[in-house]
Amino acid sequence: MKWFRSFGCALVVAGTGLFTEAGKAEAQTYNWTGLYFGAHIGGAWSEATATDVLPPAGGYFTPTGNSFSFESSGFAGGGQLGYQHQFGNWVIGAEVAGTWADLNEKQVSPYFPASDTVSLRISPILTATARLGYSWDRWLIYAKGGYAGANVELNAFDSIFGVGLRNNDHWVSGYTVGAGLEYALFEGVRIGIDYSYIDLQSETLIASNTLGGDERFATEGQIHSVSARLNFQLSRPAPAYEPLK
Repeated sequence: MKWFRSFGCALVVAGTGLFTEAGKAEAQTYNWTGLYFGAHIGGAWSEATATDVLPPAGGYFTPTGNSFSFESSGFAGGGQLGYQHQFGNWVIGAEVAGTWADLNEKQVSPYFPASDTVSLRISPILTATARLGYSWDRWLIYAKGGYAGANVELNAFDSIFGVGLRNNDHWVSGYTVGAGLEYALFEGVRIGIDYSYIDLQSETLIASNTLGGDERFATEGQIHSVSARLNFQLSRPAPAYEPLK
C-alpha cells in the first residue's frame, strides 16, 4: 500500500500550513455547504469471535460456551453520500457510506483439528454518521459518530463426514466513531483521509448444519479502517465570507 502511505504523507505535509493560514488577517472564502458524493479506498483490520450458545451442550462443531476467534486484515473500498452546512467556521453534516471489505480468515478448529475448519467473513459494511467539523478556508477537520452494521458470515466444515453450515450469515449492528481531514483541491473537488472504529455488538446467528441439526453462535467484532477519500460537491453556494480589506 505504498500509494496509500504516499497519499497520507502528502496530505499531512500540505496540512502544516493549516494553522498558519488560520492566523492570517484574511477571512475564509471557501464554503463547505452542500450535497456531495464520492469514493474511498484503503485498508481495514478486524477482530471477531463466534461463541457457541446452543443449549444444553452446543452444536456439531464445538461444545457450548466455547468460541472461535478471528483476526483479519485487507483491502476496503466503497462510496459515500452526504450533506453538510457551514456556520461560520463550524461545519455540521450527515453521511451514509457503504464499504466492501476483504476481511476473511480461515483456520483449523481448535476443538477438532483433525477434521474441521472454520472461517468468518465481514462484508459489506454500512455506516450512517453525524459529523462535526472546523474549517480553515479550504481545510476541514472533523469528528463523526453514529450507526454501523455489517454482514457476518460464519462457515464450518467437517472434512471427514462432509458436514457444513447452512443459513450461516446475518446482519450485525453496532456503532462507529472516527475522525478525518479534508482539503478542497478545486471548486467542488475534495480529497481527504479518514479513520473509523466500528464496534459490532453481539448478536445470535441462528443456523443449521447439513445433517439438519440446530446451530447457534453469538458473533461480535471490532473493525479499524483508514481510507483515502475523493468527494465531489453537487451544489456550490456563495463564499462563506468576503475577504477582509
